[in-house]
Amino acid sequence: MGNLPGKDDVMREFEDLKSDLNGGNVPQVAVEYQKQLKEMQNLPLNIAVTGDAGVGKSSFVNAFRGISDDDEEAAKVGKETLEKKAYSHPSFPNVKLWDLPGIGTPKFKAAEYLEEVQFETYDVFIMVISDRFTENATKLAKEIQRMKKKFYYVRSKIDFTVSNEMRKKNFNTEDALVSIRKYCEDSLKEAAGVSSSVYLISSYEIHMYDFPRLQERIAAELPDHKKDILTLAVQIFSEKELRMKKQLMKSYIKKVALISCACGLIPVPGLSMVCDVGILIDALRCFCKVFGLDNRSLRFLALQTGKEFEELRLAVKKTPLANAIDGKLVFSLLMKSSLWVAVSLVELALDSIPVLGSLFGGVSSYVTTYYFLNSFLDDVVEDARNVRAKLLKQPKSQGKFKETS
Repeated sequence: MGNLPGKDDVMREFEDLKSDLNGGNVPQVAVEYQKQLKEMQNLPLNIAVTGDAGVGKSSFVNAFRGISDDDEEAAKVGKETLEKKAYSHPSFPNVKLWDLPGIGTPKFKAAEYLEEVQFETYDVFIMVISDRFTENATKLAKEIQRMKKKFYYVRSKIDFTVSNEMRKKNFNTEDALVSIRKYCEDSLKEAAGVSSSVYLISSYEIHMYDFPRLQERIAAELPDHKKDILTLAVQIFSEKELRMKKQLMKSYIKKVALISCACGLIPVPGLSMVCDVGILIDALRCFCKVFGLDNRSLRFLALQTGKEFEELRLAVKKTPLANAIDGKLVFSLLMKSSLWVAVSLVELALDSIPVLGSLFGGVSSYVTTYYFLNSFLDDVVEDARNVRAKLLKQPKSQGKFKETS
């Protein structure tokens, strides 16, 4: 497994643990951490997607969730949306994308649209447009401007537009994208008096054009607690996003380790090991889903980039896919590091925290969980980086993928 934390890092972590243990606070802190972890899993994030019929709203909803249009859970493509409908993210059910009816339909007139779709209930509102702003889209943009609400404008189907532009003499992809973006932003300002960025996206090549920039911008502008939720759920397009996910998982590990410690403090023979295995199963599956190391995510990325699923799966060398993680696998991984864990526990017990005495069971659970998860996280990040390297190699079209740094 991955590189283990240094001794100085571990000592700093255990200073806090010693304080909590000496104060008898571990059970209370563990309960609070369990509450925080549940909130992270259950706190809702609602993203509304609107626009005229036929502009690609449903495909965008599917792409943002990381699923293909023909999946059973996909929003129906090619049919006019008559009723608003929520679609949950397959790995993070608390993240919901709402496919809203088209602007100006008989049931949803532009003037009453925001009220009818309950605008205030959404955390993020995205308008999808095609090659021009219609009268209804213009009316809605003006209303949004009047209400001073945050909105994101997306120009869809940019892959088809670029393909058509390629027929022109002296075609240059970057110049074409700059020209299209400027045209859309100028049109928005002229039609509705709105100065805003317009993101050029393809729902079938989300690793290219402005899709990465859009999701990063949305996350950056959300409140902190919701920002973390979206950061965990989105696809990885850049090294920056990889590091952000890892940082959030580092914080997650500390909480999980202390919960494990609280289980270890209960004087019931065998309970600590049972708790630890259960805790580790959930944590390892969470890591793999956060970093896209599961069958569904890899198949989606393979389809998006023109790669073979097997090619991406083989890039995952150090960790199992989320679908393969169970109690038997976790136990076998723990047994492989049993000698190291035993030596570390003795050293920490005798040198670092001698006052714990009979609380050794809680400390051992903390140590095992903390070290094991940090090591596994390093491996997951390395595998995710390998998958991303495969995705960036020889893209299937002339669109340009940009690092968001």
